[in-house]
Amino acid sequence: MVIKIGLRDLPPFHFAAIRMALACLLMAPVAFAPGTRRPNREEGVWIAVCGFLQIGVSYAFVFTASQWIPSSLAALLFCTFPIWVGLFGHWLLPHEPMTPRTVAASALGLAGVAVIQGPGILEAMHARPGPLLVGGLCVLGSAIVSAIANVFNKKHFAFVSPYRNVWGQTLVGAGFLFALAVFFERGAPLRWTGGALFALAYLAIFGTAMSFAGLFWLIPRVPVAVIGTIPLSDTAIAVLLGVVILGETLSARVLAGGLLILLGVVLAATARRSPEVVAA
Repeated sequence: MVIKIGLRDLPPFHFAAIRMALACLLMAPVAFAPGTRRPNREEGVWIAVCGFLQIGVSYAFVFTASQWIPSSLAALLFCTFPIWVGLFGHWLLPHEPMTPRTVAASALGLAGVAVIQGPGILEAMHARPGPLLVGGLCVLGSAIVSAIANVFNKKHFAFVSPYRNVWGQTLVGAGFLFALAVFFERGAPLRWTGGALFALAYLAIFGTAMSFAGLFWLIPRVPVAVIGTIPLSDTAIAVLLGVVILGETLSARVLAGGLLILLGVVLAATARRSPEVVAA
């Protein structure tokens, strides 16, 4: 919802880049506090990779899509995130096996996406794709890229300070987003209204610095399936705020597809590991 407010006055790539740059500056004092372990070279490379994916590419998709689709629809589509986490975790993490529950969750989530995006895809086969379809695909791309990055975080950052991790990822992501802004938004107006300043401050502090520090602290300590519970509350709050504050409406088809996605997320997030995995 706050992204939608900021986009009234700021172009998407500039908006996203400034948000991440502010978050990077906010994290610097704690990231470089005395006693904080410095990542080794391999960890530094993976921080850069994850920052490019999770901060750069993912938020480029989200901010672009938010110009065209309701925030509540974006939240529902991004809610497929834990399903992708389960799939990529199966291939990349030794203790996150694929289970029948994971397969069922993926099937439900993909069915929900098909219900929501199906008419737009059929229409695009006969005409030029519309903004609703393109925006929806951007959000799905963001969810997939973020899932890959979170699995990499789980695999490579067990001993990396979450504050240094956030600082490094926002540094790389902000650089990529600024490059997009220079290339695609040269001459675009930036209106520094109260709404724009509020959106930047809120998203930099609460939506990036604090939330990602908490996330990166949590990831090494729990199964990736637990991370999948986060979009449940995110989505419910985002849909509610979009309807109440922004006056957005969701069709019966979108609500039906969203329900399938949420059911898939519940299955993915409540998947139980085997005793052998728990013991490990």
